[in-house]
Amino acid sequence: MKNLIFLLLISILILSCSSDEDNNNNSAYALVTGVDFGVSSPTGIDLLNPANANAYLEESIKIYYLQNGEVKEVYNSNADNPRNFRIVSPENSGDEKYFMLLFLNNLESENAITYIEWNETDTDTLRANFRTGKGYTILSKTWYNDVLIFDENTTQVLPEIIKN
Repeated sequence: MKNLIFLLLISILILSCSSDEDNNNNSAYALVTGVDFGVSSPTGIDLLNPANANAYLEESIKIYYLQNGEVKEVYNSNADNPRNFRIVSPENSGDEKYFMLLFLNNLESENAITYIEWNETDTDTLRANFRTGKGYTILSKTWYNDVLIFDENTTQVLPEIIKN
């Protein structure tokens, strides 16, 4: 599923790029900043499934970006995903488990920091690198608490985060 989403996004990028370099009216911009992953307990319980005990509930999760040395909560009431993430159910994805789609801080091209506050006592850190150029910003690598979970140069299945 992850590979399908990534290929779709890359296809959109390729199709949206103009081959006419003199065309200054092209305002298309490809922005690929999302990473998705599952979250499980050490015993394999899906912690994003709201039916499970100790699940992380979407309404309780908060996202923060580190911007110019300051931690700022992400919230845009006009966006489809006001906190820059969503929990995707198996019914909507076709996968076996729930997973989180998180739109990362992309204000810097290297080591952009995003924090996930799962609840009042549990916060994790994601660090991301992006490839940028004229007309695009694309996620190239993501680390979850300093463990690489996404690299655009490798084929991988949906990463699974194990929470204690």
